[in-house]
Amino acid sequence: MSEDRNDVNMLLTKIKTKREEVSNYLARNESRHSRLSNSSIILGALTALLTAGPGVGGGEFIDAIKNFASFGIPVWQLLCLAATLFSVAAVIVNGMLKSQNLASKITNARSCTSKLEGLETLLELQQMDVKQAAPLYTKYISEIYHV
Repeated sequence: MSEDRNDVNMLLTKIKTKREEVSNYLARNESRHSRLSNSSIILGALTALLTAGPGVGGGEFIDAIKNFASFGIPVWQLLCLAATLFSVAAVIVNGMLKSQNLASKITNARSCTSKLEGLETLLELQQMDVKQAAPLYTKYISEIYHV
C-alpha cells in the first residue's frame, strides 16, 4: 500500500507542477492576447475615423483641419497616410493573432487546468487510483503541447 501511496504522491506532484506551468502560461498569454485584440480594435477604429472625416465632411472637414493646424503637406494626404499606417498595423496585429492561434491555445490551457484540478481532487480523496489516473493525466497534458 505504501508503494501505491508513493505513486499517488508522485502523480500528484506532477499534476501540481503541470498546473503551475499552465497557470504561468495563462498569465503570460492571456494579457498578450488581450493587448493584441484591443490594439486591433483601436487601430481599426482609428483607420475608420481618419477615412470617415473627409468622406462625410468633404471639403469643409479638410478646411477645418487646415485652420486648426498646418502640416506642410495637403491635409488629405496626411489623413490618407495616417489611415494607411493604422490599417497596415491592424492587419499585422490581426495576422499575429491568427497565426499564433492564441485564443484556441488559451481555451485549451484553461480546459486542461480544470481537468487536472479534478484529477488531483479525485486522487487526494482516494476516489481514483494511479492506474486510472495516469492515462488521464497523459491525455490531458497532450492537449496542451504548446505549454
